[in-house]
Amino acid sequence: MALLLRQLAEKIGAQCMGGNGELTITGLAPLNAASASEVSFFSNTKYQTDLKNTRAAAVIMEKERSELPCAKLIMRNPYLGWALATALFRPDRTAFARQGIHQSARVHPEARLGPDVHVGPGACIGARTTIGARTIIHAGAVIEELCEIGNDCEIHPNAVIHHQTIIGNNCVIWSGAVIGSYGFGYAEDNARFITIHQLGKVVIQDDVDIGANCAIDRGAVGDTVIKRGTKLDNMVHCAHNVEIGVDCAIAAQTGISGSVKIGNRVKIAGQVGFVGHIELGDDSFVGAKTGVSKNFPAKSILSGYPSRNLMDARRSDACLHKLPELIKKVRALENLVKKLSEEKKT
Repeated sequence: MALLLRQLAEKIGAQCMGGNGELTITGLAPLNAASASEVSFFSNTKYQTDLKNTRAAAVIMEKERSELPCAKLIMRNPYLGWALATALFRPDRTAFARQGIHQSARVHPEARLGPDVHVGPGACIGARTTIGARTIIHAGAVIEELCEIGNDCEIHPNAVIHHQTIIGNNCVIWSGAVIGSYGFGYAEDNARFITIHQLGKVVIQDDVDIGANCAIDRGAVGDTVIKRGTKLDNMVHCAHNVEIGVDCAIAAQTGISGSVKIGNRVKIAGQVGFVGHIELGDDSFVGAKTGVSKNFPAKSILSGYPSRNLMDARRSDACLHKLPELIKKVRALENLVKKLSEEKKT
């Protein structure tokens, strides 16, 4: 893939300032590694030195900087520009992933596949499952019976999609993800645990990405639902009957207990834990390693364990740093009080 610099600017919606618009761009690279035919981006002041010394042909950035010798691709959101540029230069795998149904794949006679579906080596598709047009199912993936997979999806190697799962259009399921497994439900009979069979399903709406090794449990009675545009990082666990709103982003190793409801446009950092049966409102943010143990309204900003308002958490953390000195002062005051008491007795 190669583009003229001016063509790249047009495709990502940037204004090209300085440099030669007819220069051929062959790829993308970090600031400190880009060559004279590659484009980089700048959005974090931590990389000022790399920006100053870059050899890139152009840099996607927010503001013009006349001291830079390279071209500048100016746009309000450089990171968005970088995302659009990566789509232009991503590897073209069409020749490998549009080869029809591999002879070693196992497709049940009652399964229904749309036009231009690819099924890779060793993949299995169960009875009465429907696969939409142009969907790619890579090697070793398993899709059980009665599933519905939409158009233009990509199921990566060794993902498992259990029975009755519904997945919308333009979704990506990465390797090792397990969707529709039983939720963690047991009734106690004295010292024994008796399985509560999970009768619901998983419903994933359009434009959802599920990262590698995610586990999304089917609903106990109702459904587990992940709504349009939400992105899950690797190793996220969603328990039974979780509901996640539209356009959420959830980072790795987050665990969401059963029947939690997460609003729209919520951002959740890594290693966050939710107790069950609580709600988090729209447009909230949860910092890394937070333990969310109760309901929070829309636009909450949470941190700490247990979770609390971010500024309250920061004040508490600041006080903790002063605790050793405070203990010394308290001990000194106790000794002084003791001494004064003894002097008064004499």
